Amino acid sequence: MGFLLRRRALRLLLCALTWAAGLPAVAQEATISNLGASYYRGFRTVEGQLYFMLRQETNVFDLFHLEMYGRDLQKKGTTDLRLGRNWFQGDARLVGDQAVFYFFTGKEGLLLTVDATGQKFKELRFPANDVLVSQAVIAPASNGDFYLAYPYDAGKTGYVVARYGPDLTLKWKKDYAPEKGKYRVRFVQADAATVYVVADHTKGTYEVVALDGATGAEKFHQDLPADNTPLTPTFAGLSATGHLLLSGFYADPKQSTPLVAVVPANAPPRGGLFVLALGPDGKPDFVTRLSYAAELAGKLNTHSTLAQFTVGEVPAVKVHALLPRPGGGYALLGETFKSFNFTNPQYEAAGGVRGPALNGTAGPGPLRRNILDFVVFQFTPQGQLESLRRIPKPFKIYNDQALDGGNAEFNAKGIYAYRFLYQRTPTQLPELVFLNWHQDLLYVNSVKPATDARDNLFTRRYLDLPAVAGAPDQGELTVRTYASDIPGGLGYAPAALFYDEVLPHAPGKFLYTHYDPATSRLQLQVLDIPGN
Repeated sequence: MGFLLRRRALRLLLCALTWAAGLPAVAQEATISNLGASYYRGFRTVEGQLYFMLRQETNVFDLFHLEMYGRDLQKKGTTDLRLGRNWFQGDARLVGDQAVFYFFTGKEGLLLTVDATGQKFKELRFPANDVLVSQAVIAPASNGDFYLAYPYDAGKTGYVVARYGPDLTLKWKKDYAPEKGKYRVRFVQADAATVYVVADHTKGTYEVVALDGATGAEKFHQDLPADNTPLTPTFAGLSATGHLLLSGFYADPKQSTPLVAVVPANAPPRGGLFVLALGPDGKPDFVTRLSYAAELAGKLNTHSTLAQFTVGEVPAVKVHALLPRPGGGYALLGETFKSFNFTNPQYEAAGGVRGPALNGTAGPGPLRRNILDFVVFQFTPQGQLESLRRIPKPFKIYNDQALDGGNAEFNAKGIYAYRFLYQRTPTQLPELVFLNWHQDLLYVNSVKPATDARDNLFTRRYLDLPAVAGAPDQGELTVRTYASDIPGGLGYAPAALFYDEVLPHAPGKFLYTHYDPATSRLQLQVLDIPGN
């Protein structure tokens, strides 16, 4: 509480100093009031073009209000929805001139289209399921049509891929389910010609289904290439030429990991990172495997000056983007991290606090994680690694609580610094816009993937103190453990870690959102994207 009070006092003081100095005011800003913490579900964007917020009506069990906002931060309209407390808002995409939303519960799915004025156009309900880990994804097709892939259980647990028209008319539908186990949708990528679905089976294998966009006819249905090193994709993208791009980790069968493992400090690394480009015919253009032990660990640790800020014994890259490079080839942009037990001495040396063991008993406890620096891989058109850069962040975030959801839970809590890509120059790779902390202050900055320079203090946009120049950099010793130091705790995405968020806006701009639970107000500001 003391931290929050100091922060608010500094904010008010600097606002006064800014006004007194005659500095330019924020171009756009707005305040939304009467947002009680128990009903605030987050302010989100539909691809940087529209914004929306889902409110639950006070003291009404099943009535929700979907509010739509434009880039001018003015409310465009409200659509009322009858949903129970167990419903969740899933994907949201722009398709033509309307926004398409997907809502779901354990037994039913709901498609909703909203027009340019923020009013409901069409609504469609259908049987669907909430299958653990499985995703429901909307992907634009053509002529206002879109694809939807969602989990479904009709005696066998699998998924459905369907194409809908702008008025929610069903064009075609395909069902997929195994004889045993479950299929779970992990990624969907699509263009007008093809829709790709990447799904996993509970036995541990992954497969890709490619369907003709116009008819739903199957183009191919195959497992990912394994070659005795099973691939686990954690990211999917699509190139302009219709190539499915996948990245993630591969396992080395010689280095098996037990269900409960205590990894010795000198244990050899397991597996590595892969990048795959799959052509429209289903044949791989290339599959690049980068051994963690032989090719990655040393390079990733090159720019770290302290042992506790080096990556650990297993592949540790969270992929945020895999995209074609201007001029040819591909670039992978991500963040490094490490996971370790609270008994690891590096955790305590970096400022972490040792907690009780699992269930209060002796022995290894749940894994903690720290989020380290940005990393950029560049590949040739044939998939050969050209360069690897680690871009150090002067501020590291440590988790001081047990998390069971892995990357998914870290994503929901906003612990990763990365927020979105900004294309400043078409001839260069887009910049990474990120939200981070420095000396108890939130700031936004962008970094260019073509450099391994540290974050530039003088290009930062301090969100708490926008008129004050950056204080001296404390380097890599600046650490924060979010459980005890970072205010937050709404309990659901996207604001469980921060009451603050940044979202893409118009070119060169971002939207800063700050929710104050004490006053039940949401403050919105459009600010310039800073850069090096």
